[in-house]
Amino acid sequence: MKTIFSIFEKRGAKTIWQLSCFMILVLAIVQFGVGVSINIAPIYIFPLLFNSWYGNKKGGIFLAVFSAILLSIVEVVLSKNSLSISELIFFTTPYLIAYPLLVVLVTNFRTVHQVEITAADTDNLTGVHSVRSFYCELANEILRSKRYSHVFSLAYIDIDNFKKINDSLGHSEGDKLLIEVADCLRESLRATDVVARLGGDEYVCLLPETRQEEAKAAFVKVSDLLKEKMKKYQWAVSFSVGVVSFENVPDDIKEAIKIADKLMYSVKNNKKGNIAYQVYQTKA
Repeated sequence: MKTIFSIFEKRGAKTIWQLSCFMILVLAIVQFGVGVSINIAPIYIFPLLFNSWYGNKKGGIFLAVFSAILLSIVEVVLSKNSLSISELIFFTTPYLIAYPLLVVLVTNFRTVHQVEITAADTDNLTGVHSVRSFYCELANEILRSKRYSHVFSLAYIDIDNFKKINDSLGHSEGDKLLIEVADCLRESLRATDVVARLGGDEYVCLLPETRQEEAKAAFVKVSDLLKEKMKKYQWAVSFSVGVVSFENVPDDIKEAIKIADKLMYSVKNNKKGNIAYQVYQTKA
């Protein structure tokens, strides 16, 4: 279920800025209504925080300065006694310092937060989804499939003889191979498909709304490209792949991965370098 926060995250910076500006103007109107009896200045922090988190720093600093000036204008209008220039400066300066500083701190924190989230969701070596990110994607797909009766496919991929590459050519060559495999998977599959590295030489791919026939067509392309790349770099490896199409939805992510993993190992233990397909319809 979408939260109000996820909705805001999809809004453009311009829309967020307009909403924040509107809130500040409403606060100014409220301030006129309540007069000087209530100090409403701290409440201006909320639209500034809103814009700083969902908008951008430039727009936030402008709003911060605008808020400070607007507060001064309201103070002058509401003041029964005329304010001198020094009194006006004394009143405005703290807000001209505090509001922009708040915007800068919040936007900087947001940037660091987003970098950390991206790092947590991405495999450092290959740039595909991390285990954590993939589990979230798979959990969401299982929920969607249960709700809308969608079919999805899950592929588990293991690189055969990968250890020999590390032992004979070194870990840097092994890393290069892992990166190339990830690139092949992303290039062969759709933008809506999810590619993840589970660790070591194992990958998993989630193909939403994909039946077995479509999954087979997709992995013919995957297999051809992988063979082409391995031949190009003269890497003596093959790929054992298990592709499960879930016409019945598994209970949870662990069950789904276990079924695909088991199918992959049936290939690996029988004849490496092949692809096995299975339709999951009912529980055993």
